Amino acid sequence: MSPTTASIAAASAFGGAAFLITALARPAFVTAQRKLLGTLSAAKFSRPVASRADALGPVAGSADHVAQLLRSQLIYASITAAITVMLMVANRSVTSILAGGVAIAGAWQLPLITARRVETARCASVDRELTSALGEIVMGVEAGLTFESVITFYSQRHATPLSTEFAHLSQLLQAGRTRRGAIAELTSRNPTQIVRSFAAAIEQNQTLGTPLATVLRKQAETTRRHRRQAAETRAAAVSMKMIFPTVFCILPLLMIVVVGPAIVRLMEVL
Repeated sequence: MSPTTASIAAASAFGGAAFLITALARPAFVTAQRKLLGTLSAAKFSRPVASRADALGPVAGSADHVAQLLRSQLIYASITAAITVMLMVANRSVTSILAGGVAIAGAWQLPLITARRVETARCASVDRELTSALGEIVMGVEAGLTFESVITFYSQRHATPLSTEFAHLSQLLQAGRTRRGAIAELTSRNPTQIVRSFAAAIEQNQTLGTPLATVLRKQAETTRRHRRQAAETRAAAVSMKMIFPTVFCILPLLMIVVVGPAIVRLMEVL
């Protein structure tokens, strides 16, 4: 039997065994998933489950989403393991085994990394939009609307992560939660600096009784100033980041273009 035929036969046998194992293990997997959901509903997170909930964030870290993330990890790791085994059948070496192990570990961590990136992007989007939305909120409050009416109107006119958070905040207020408790819930769902400052401004209005429009206007000015300073800081760091590509990528090419012809002519003369 040729090596190619042996590899095809081994891959087919592995695929059939994997399909059989999957069919037999499905009831056990469903039972384990139900137990996981029960554990999550009881709010007693183990360390692996807590890491998945942290990756998803406070908004998407529900029991169903955590179970779905675990399912994605199992699927990615199983597919990578199957491909790795088929490749190792054709090339059995220590390097291939180590590379396969690294690939399986990377496939297991890929859904977690993706979930963290999505949550980070959502929080950054909320921060950017809240900086711009404060002006609209101030105009609504100065026009005579209540704070609850303004955020409800904003959530109805936009379809963004911030509008989703404002819709959730409006639902909490309509359900009977106090403004202070609803703002605390908003802060726990979006633990960012700008949201905390926004919550502190609302807390100041609740505690001291200062005009809400004045407090929010000051907050908008402070937030814009901090955003401008952050942009200036990032712009100042660009020059430092450009040192490495300039020295190791651009300057060598310039030296080749400028000095290269002179070196060629010198070699021809000599």
